[in-house]
Amino acid sequence: MMSMGQKVTRGRVSPADTEPVAHDFINAIGGPLGRFAQVGTQRFWTPLRVLITTSLVFLAVGFLTKANCIQGGRGEDGVIALNWSGNRQYTSACYNDIVPLYGGRGLDSPGFPYAYSWQEGDLTRYMEYPVLGGIFQWIAAIITRFLYPVVDILPFHSLPEAGLYFIVTALGLAFFWVLVIRMMVELTGNRVWDTVLVAASPLVAVHAFTNWDTPSIAAAVGALLAVKRGNPVWAGVLIGLGTAFKLWPLYLLGAFLVLGVRSGKLKEFFSMMGAAVIVWLVINVPVIITYPEAWYEFIRLNETRGAEWTTIYQILDRNLAAPINNPGVLNTLSFLFFAGACLAIAVFGLRVQRRPRVAELAFLIVAAFLLLNKVWSPQYSLWLVPLAVLALPHWRLLFPWMVVDAMVWPILMWHMLGTENMGLPGGVLDIVLIVRGGFIVAMVVLVIRQMLGRIPDPVLDAHGGRDPLAGAFGDTDTFTLTAKRSTGASTSVEGS
Repeated sequence: MMSMGQKVTRGRVSPADTEPVAHDFINAIGGPLGRFAQVGTQRFWTPLRVLITTSLVFLAVGFLTKANCIQGGRGEDGVIALNWSGNRQYTSACYNDIVPLYGGRGLDSPGFPYAYSWQEGDLTRYMEYPVLGGIFQWIAAIITRFLYPVVDILPFHSLPEAGLYFIVTALGLAFFWVLVIRMMVELTGNRVWDTVLVAASPLVAVHAFTNWDTPSIAAAVGALLAVKRGNPVWAGVLIGLGTAFKLWPLYLLGAFLVLGVRSGKLKEFFSMMGAAVIVWLVINVPVIITYPEAWYEFIRLNETRGAEWTTIYQILDRNLAAPINNPGVLNTLSFLFFAGACLAIAVFGLRVQRRPRVAELAFLIVAAFLLLNKVWSPQYSLWLVPLAVLALPHWRLLFPWMVVDAMVWPILMWHMLGTENMGLPGGVLDIVLIVRGGFIVAMVVLVIRQMLGRIPDPVLDAHGGRDPLAGAFGDTDTFTLTAKRSTGASTSVEGS
């Protein structure tokens, strides 16, 4: 009798069958499987181990792209100081928030990060990251301060303490990205090799260690996996944890709300949302009570900051005669645009005849946030990588998008040098940003067409017409907003 594992293996689909990019790569390394090849019999080099190894290679490249910013030099007093002379952080495109914030947020000294403050003119500043993000940084700082005396014994070394902090932090961030790959192997199911696009993403090589984003991505992907396994409460726990790292995992609840309404599984949705709220409160309330101003710093900074360098609002600001980079105006515009987009996605998700897949809805929501929000720090694009692969595994579209999106970083760094230092003019940056936005809009359009049944859905085709991530939300609909052709009676729509 065939085991469940064998059934999955026999149903495995190779991207080389449908994707020219994957087909050319497979041919380059030896060609497609032979007629009598037995899939799933390799004892050591399983897809999981191959993909984790691939991710480690790209994480190593990501570390090397930042390595020029962790170097230092020993002064006459014997103290090793960080060396960013000659605008190294821009000319090497090695800038990251990890190194400067070690001293800038008081992490180089004992004490809880939200108890630390400093003055910027008349303004008292605090740690501006959500609570779990700040605690993650704090733990890495404790490890750094414990280890650095050992490192400092080594003769002739020139690694500053902030450099060791970067290394410790990078190891933690890399762990979470490897965890993402492990979970993606299960989420991709019969299209397991689509995970190559996550493990070998150019965005990993550029942004894995730009900021503290991989834990929130792991939490969001973990929530998808928990739902697939039929555990909406655990999915809520992970969404709560992810939201305590970065805000965006909260948006996954919108996708599950649509599916909860369509499938009549609102109990599962509310249990998920309740778990997310409880976990978020348990983590945040102690800091809210003890350090209210420090906790509010994240909100205050986001309310008062202008548009980030790579947003559509900055493109308009750089090219319009009348500047629009006003925080109050941008807050209103970005909120209304995103709220409108979420409403449109919800209505479309309820009306479309073919049951939407979890990944399709989640991708549309997060893509709308990136396109319409006033802040799009370049590393935010990493959020979209797993969702894009799960929603639209079209290699010849996703890989060029990731290449262009990765190129935003060095071009932005070159632009930030300033024209007085032979930096790139804003027009060059605008061109690559428009191309990046065009790719994401194209992906959104294709996902919508896929949901409408205008183009084939390779994920449904590989899984017998069912959403492999639906899990606790079932396979059938009990309600949609789609008009019925016959009587007004409600009928169910199969999730094909």
